[in-house]
Amino acid sequence: MFSKLRSFAVRHHRKFIVFGALVGGGLLLKRYAEKKLIEWQETEMNQLLERSRKQQHFESTERTCNMTITSVLPQIQLAIGRSLDSDSITLLLKQKAPNKKDLWEQLKVIAFSRVISYVYGNAILAILLRAQVNILGAYLYLANQNPSKPDLELSPEAQSQFLSASNYWLSTGIEQFCLMVEKVVSSQVANLSLKQRLTLIELEQLFHDIRVALEDELSRQPNGFLANVMLPPQHSSGEAAPASPTLTKMMNETREVLESLEVSQLLSSCVNIGVVCVLDKFSEIVSALHTDTNQPDSQDFLHPNHISVYVAKLIPALNNFIFQDVWLTQLLAIEPLRVFGANIYESFSTL
Repeated sequence: MFSKLRSFAVRHHRKFIVFGALVGGGLLLKRYAEKKLIEWQETEMNQLLERSRKQQHFESTERTCNMTITSVLPQIQLAIGRSLDSDSITLLLKQKAPNKKDLWEQLKVIAFSRVISYVYGNAILAILLRAQVNILGAYLYLANQNPSKPDLELSPEAQSQFLSASNYWLSTGIEQFCLMVEKVVSSQVANLSLKQRLTLIELEQLFHDIRVALEDELSRQPNGFLANVMLPPQHSSGEAAPASPTLTKMMNETREVLESLEVSQLLSSCVNIGVVCVLDKFSEIVSALHTDTNQPDSQDFLHPNHISVYVAKLIPALNNFIFQDVWLTQLLAIEPLRVFGANIYESFSTL
């Protein structure tokens, strides 16, 4: 019997070898697949946790950005008030200066210039801070995720120095921009009589004409004009040396972002929304001026678009408009602006 088994094994030994190899290979393959599956599951879990941490950090960065914009916007109002000063003209008018008509013409230009500068100034500040805070947030995230790379670390002083670059826009930059706006507005309202009556539709058209002229003026400025009014000069003799190469890199990257075509397009989108908010507010102002002037006890409703108001009566409202908060909520919620910040954060938070 054993001889038969031996002869059977001899005759079929190749089959036994092949069968054994297949079984062994199958077991090895199974173990390899199980190992790879576990590794894949661990990788997926780590990536999920990483995305979750990154999303939480980005949301925290967004909240910080919104709070920063909210706290800094009042400085724009003050800066515009200084650059386009109307107090001295108002005082002369109260003192019944002899050149009353010339003073009213100057006040007309300043009043319209203030509104346009208000919309553009807030939009530019929001874009600037959105870029800065998200770049800084991305670098802080990288430093936290890569503790073995000390070159990514940013001291609190370096962070403060980076963010303080926006102060240039709040002082020198906004002043330069207001002068440009005043020049454009002066040419656009030169033929606008103080005794002329304007409807909301005509006021909207006037704002549109001013914007077109301003955009044309901006297009004729040297390349990088917007970035140059938002950020301090790259080589300033009186400027302190950067705290680190990382800080210098961040400043250069911020300038590169602000010089992009996307920022110009984003600014135009933000200004569109800002002008709509301004006109919505002026519909209330026009209605109030009409009620105060014509039959305040009348119960007949008149649509704001059908109301016309003398330019001279609009000027005080235009002049004081910069001190009203008419579009902060809308400004913070502008979707292209939020996407702009998200793209910056994603781009700079990856090595």
